[in-house]
Amino acid sequence: MKRINIFIIIGIILIAACEKDKSATQNTDFFPPVNFDINVNLVLPDAAPLQYQGGFIYRDGQGVGYKGIIIYNNFDDYLAFDRACPYKVDSTCSRIFMANNNSNFQCGSGTNRCCASEFFLSTGTVSKGPADRPLRQYYVSKNGNYLRVTSFPQ
Repeated sequence: MKRINIFIIIGIILIAACEKDKSATQNTDFFPPVNFDINVNLVLPDAAPLQYQGGFIYRDGQGVGYKGIIIYNNFDDYLAFDRACPYKVDSTCSRIFMANNNSNFQCGSGTNRCCASEFFLSTGTVSKGPADRPLRQYYVSKNGNYLRVTSFPQ
């Protein structure tokens, strides 16, 4: 009788431990939250690529995303994603770039492709590679010639 009770207790502990680990892997926050609020003037030369479908720009700097952001014009629906690749996010080469043929976002650039993960332009979801989570997406709104990009809903 004591053996059965011991096995039941061990079984309950193992099931509880498995459930705890399972929920940890489903967490979509793969890096700490970064709060920012920037404006992009579409008339200025550094933002000129955003005036065209498929155009994109990078915004890097202290407090702009975790590793900077990429802003993309998807048929006048502006999208912004963090440049941190969700696969090994703290690796120095784990940074998102536009692919040379402008067909997707990719982890790394040139010959230094890092993990070689690729992401769809319109959603930031994984299209290829070991990454198992989408890019972190930020909020974008347009008012006249300005885009407002924030890490929080507007």
